[in-house]
Amino acid sequence: MTKLNGTGYLRYSDQKQDNNHSLEIQKSHIQLLAERENLEIVSWRADKATSAFHSNVSKREGIQLIFEDIKNGAEAVCFYEESRITRSITDFYNEVYLPIKTEYPHVKFFSTQYESEWNPNDPIVQAKLVFAAEESEIKSVRAKDAQKSLLHREQPTRPGSRTPIGYDMINGVLYPNEDVEIVQLIFHLACWGHSHEKIADYLNKCNITTKKVKYWNSSTIGYILSNKVYSGNLAWYVRTSYDSSKPKHESEIDLFKNVHEPIVSPTVFHLSKQVNDLKKQFGTMNTPYYLRTIIKCKKCNCFLVAKDNSPKGKNGKYMIYKCTGCKKFIPIIPTHQAVLNDLQKKWNTQLLNFSATSKEQLKSWSTKLTKTISSIKQLLEKVQYNQIMMSTDIENNSLLAEVFHTTQQHLKNELIYTNETLDEMDSILKDDYIDKILKEMIQQSFFNFTDTELRVFFLMYFEEVAINFENNNEININYRLSPFVSLDISTGYITEQFK
Repeated sequence: MTKLNGTGYLRYSDQKQDNNHSLEIQKSHIQLLAERENLEIVSWRADKATSAFHSNVSKREGIQLIFEDIKNGAEAVCFYEESRITRSITDFYNEVYLPIKTEYPHVKFFSTQYESEWNPNDPIVQAKLVFAAEESEIKSVRAKDAQKSLLHREQPTRPGSRTPIGYDMINGVLYPNEDVEIVQLIFHLACWGHSHEKIADYLNKCNITTKKVKYWNSSTIGYILSNKVYSGNLAWYVRTSYDSSKPKHESEIDLFKNVHEPIVSPTVFHLSKQVNDLKKQFGTMNTPYYLRTIIKCKKCNCFLVAKDNSPKGKNGKYMIYKCTGCKKFIPIIPTHQAVLNDLQKKWNTQLLNFSATSKEQLKSWSTKLTKTISSIKQLLEKVQYNQIMMSTDIENNSLLAEVFHTTQQHLKNELIYTNETLDEMDSILKDDYIDKILKEMIQQSFFNFTDTELRVFFLMYFEEVAINFENNNEININYRLSPFVSLDISTGYITEQFK
């Protein structure tokens, strides 16, 4: 009798099981099942260290390979028992079993726990799925309770999770290791606008590895740059759900500050985040038009648009900035040279005290925010007082109650945001990164910077570049007092609301 070709599915949920015999046990039982049901296992698919409760079943790599096996002729799917395929009762049935049976009705499913074909409509099978889901939920609640107890100690310790690159974990506390400089290099490159892909490619070309990473990719770089752990803080419950990696809003994240030694300065951490915001606003930083959205026509007071009128085969020869008002234009190469000449000259003279002006502006913003915090507190107290005085009316008017609730919540959120912004400014003021980087940059020529680095530099240090077409294309540059563009915007936004 001809045997049916089958695919065997294996799974275990905890990385701590890497060295035990979980997979071997499952595999041996599936082999016995195959002999009993006249099957031949032609492929084995495994999802290692994949939680059946937290991981969407259809997105698991092993499950996706099973779909491919069936397309290629597999006629049976074999697994150990229900808890190995799912712990959420319905997802395996809806996302795997039903789609396969609909398109390939001849395909059979087998479990080592049953003598014949596995039937998800069998009451015993359904009961086992319910028990598996309940067991997983109990484990999840216990894990969360354990995490909360660790996080809310006087000295918070890091609950079980993967240790970030650049740290070793001893008794729940993170300590910097020999990979610190690699993490710092990644943040430094990000501060200058280089994409995650470019940073990963650079590290791979230089054969730079860590204890955990032998080959870099953009997702690893992105994970490092978004991880608050490198600033000395411990962020927890940062995802919107177990099924989605989308981050929560900053105000919803549990943040425990200064719980271990930071390995990235607060200034660098802020600038890398700021560059990411600039990319969202202006697009890629890797552009030869690095004055785009900065350069304006003095007469028309509008930004010049970047255009490439080069014929085919003559790339770059006719790249221009053009005014949409007066229609006048200027080639980018002489414009860039004139701007860089002005920058290089001023950088070595009057901009030597740029660090001092940056700090003075930070102090000015801090003063404004301190006053704003006082104003927000007064408004909040006034709202709470009015709520008490109008308690009877509020009880009888759900709309009025909602207005008071929404107003208080808005003020509380603004208070949190303003305090966090103020804390960030204070951290930068105590940091000496700007002094160090400016001293290094004074020794460099801006003509050696890449397009990406110049684009980032100009967005942070130039208020605007004005072209006077009527006066022989005269260029006037208005420099910023500090590179902290996002803090400038945040301060203006906050103080404007509570004038």
